[in-house]
Amino acid sequence: MNRKLSMFSAFVTFTMMIVLLMGGTVTKTDSGDGCGTDWPLCHGELIPTNPSVETMIEYSHRAVTGVVGLLIIALCLWTLVAFKDRLDTKIFAFLAFIFMLIQSIVGAGAVVWQQSDLVMALHFGISLISFASLLILTLLIMERPGQEFRESVPAFLRKLLYGLLIYTLIVVYTGAYVRHVGATYACVGWPVCSQPSMTFEAWVQMIHRIMAGLLFLFTLFVHVVAIRLKHRTTTIGMAFATFFISCQVATGAWIVLGGHATYVPLLHAFLITCYFGVLSYLTYHAFRTRKANSRLQ
Repeated sequence: MNRKLSMFSAFVTFTMMIVLLMGGTVTKTDSGDGCGTDWPLCHGELIPTNPSVETMIEYSHRAVTGVVGLLIIALCLWTLVAFKDRLDTKIFAFLAFIFMLIQSIVGAGAVVWQQSDLVMALHFGISLISFASLLILTLLIMERPGQEFRESVPAFLRKLLYGLLIYTLIVVYTGAYVRHVGATYACVGWPVCSQPSMTFEAWVQMIHRIMAGLLFLFTLFVHVVAIRLKHRTTTIGMAFATFFISCQVATGAWIVLGGHATYVPLLHAFLITCYFGVLSYLTYHAFRTRKANSRLQ
């Protein structure tokens, strides 16, 4: 294990989490137009003078994203040098960089060309993939030689993990869409909408709730299957995933029932990020043990 590289990779992963939360702050405070329609400048200036609160939020998000982008590039180059013979580390280093680049382009496009809500809802999911790639890369770097492949994952459980990961991205998209169309408080009551008439925003909110509820049940099911199959690695990982998704559901209800403070939606975003990170690693672990088994057969 390369200790210095491991520490640097863990640090970069943490900074990517900060980028995600800052992006959530931009959305929650409606600060996306804080720098006008200029990018990368802010109101035509490199450093804005007499900035409003919205300008400071948007500008700081851009600045931190730029720094983290440079850190990711440095991490990718260091990884390529340190692990010349490992394809997996190269792949995840590339994924972390490319999705960070894509999310920056989408963010810039939103400022300059005023992208639709359907497109902007992709922004958070793209950032999640970059974060998960960094997390997996960090864990791969920390592995000791000869321990790359451990417990093989049964085929049924492996397919469940694949499906759960894909479905999670869909639910994340619906949640981001809720925020971008301003549907966060469109439904009165929880878990169902209690108002007599349903607007478009209320339907968007209700569809997200239904899909999030199914994600919670899907997660519990995969956890139970892992326990019944006595697969230790997946059982432990799914225990964390179940905890995060349970807290995620609770904070979702909290937002609707009175959690108007900025930190509540940020906690919501933090929990789904942790959940997606755990699930992504479990899914990759299942995939690479399949590859290992195929080599042995």
